[in-house]
Amino acid sequence: MPVIKLHFFFIFIFIVNITSLFSQQKGTDELYISRLNALHSPTELIYQSQVKKYIDEYIDKPEKVKELISLSKIYFPLIERALKSKNVPFDLKYLAVAVSELDPSIQNSYGSSGLWMMGYNVSKMYKLKVNSFVDERKDVLKSSIAAASHFRDLYSIYKHWSLAIASYGCSPVMLNKCIRMAGNSLYYWDIYPYIPEPTKDIYPKFIATVYIMNYYREHGIKISLNETTTEETDSVIVKRWLSFQQISAAINIPIEQLRKMNPVFKKDVIPFTLEGYWIRLPKNKSKQFQSIKDTLLYSAVPKTTDFTPVLVQKIETDSADKIKFSVDENNETKKKEEKKFDKQKIIYTVKRNEKINDIADWFEVSVYQIISWNKLKSSKVKLGQHLQIWVKANKTGYYKRINTMSAKQKRKLKNKN
Repeated sequence: MPVIKLHFFFIFIFIVNITSLFSQQKGTDELYISRLNALHSPTELIYQSQVKKYIDEYIDKPEKVKELISLSKIYFPLIERALKSKNVPFDLKYLAVAVSELDPSIQNSYGSSGLWMMGYNVSKMYKLKVNSFVDERKDVLKSSIAAASHFRDLYSIYKHWSLAIASYGCSPVMLNKCIRMAGNSLYYWDIYPYIPEPTKDIYPKFIATVYIMNYYREHGIKISLNETTTEETDSVIVKRWLSFQQISAAINIPIEQLRKMNPVFKKDVIPFTLEGYWIRLPKNKSKQFQSIKDTLLYSAVPKTTDFTPVLVQKIETDSADKIKFSVDENNETKKKEEKKFDKQKIIYTVKRNEKINDIADWFEVSVYQIISWNKLKSSKVKLGQHLQIWVKANKTGYYKRINTMSAKQKRKLKNKN
């Protein structure tokens, strides 16, 4: 009989504990829901157990939350400016925290990269440059403007921010398929089980991020002034080829720091474009760079026989006032310099509807060379404009005939090239 009573006692204790646990769980859920509702966000913060999982993960990692708060001081002003320009909710800035932890240099195995973990196809839709030298998905402002435009377009399709965020992760084509599988329901949590695994939790994690970034103090996570202090930076425009090695040697800044501050550039080289690229430098170094920028951009580039600028590979600084440049040229360049100069200038007159790309093809030169020889401000040419073009001296007669060719003959010439 005492044994039976003991069994009943343990069963009673178990039931009490389970009841207490469920009661505590219910209380926590109600607390999270009430706090999310108090934010009055236009992005539909719909709470479920999947959201709680990510909130609890944040609470268990206070140091990570502190780091995210610190990074938000740097990136949120830029992101908010982009979101405002496209008239989309500011709360979408928390999606950048959820998908990349505010690391502009990040890239995943699926090819998505940058602060917004943007796919290549999306970047092309909104005219971001992604090539051998640059990845503008890692440019905070440019990628944020593209992301804001994409959010606006997605919301115009679904009319629900929960679905717009979900489609950002898995693409509208895939989300439409998931909606059909969910019986054409437009309620996110009905669609949730059908969303592909890699992007399934983008919306729950977004909600959890909104919660923790607003209520971290209520969970005992304290941010001191020192922890939120970040290095001040300045942006400087560069309109010529320039390497990180040159900048590093000239203003005494580690290349690793340049890479971290400018993840857009893939090969430690700022390529040439007509509009130029903005680079970020520590504020205490930006004035020094401005004062010697012209020297770096022009004096460092030697003249060559084929009029192509050569990247300076090494810079040695003898003193604060004097910079010595040395060029590590390859064997092919040295051989070219030894050859006798064999170029001759001809004048070409631009005809109706002709473009600089076609002219460059006909004369077997680059667009950049034509722009450089004629000191053009853009790649546009106009009817009747006279262009100086340097061609091989032994083929001058052939190239001069192009000036008198008909449009039909030039089309054949282009096809031949």
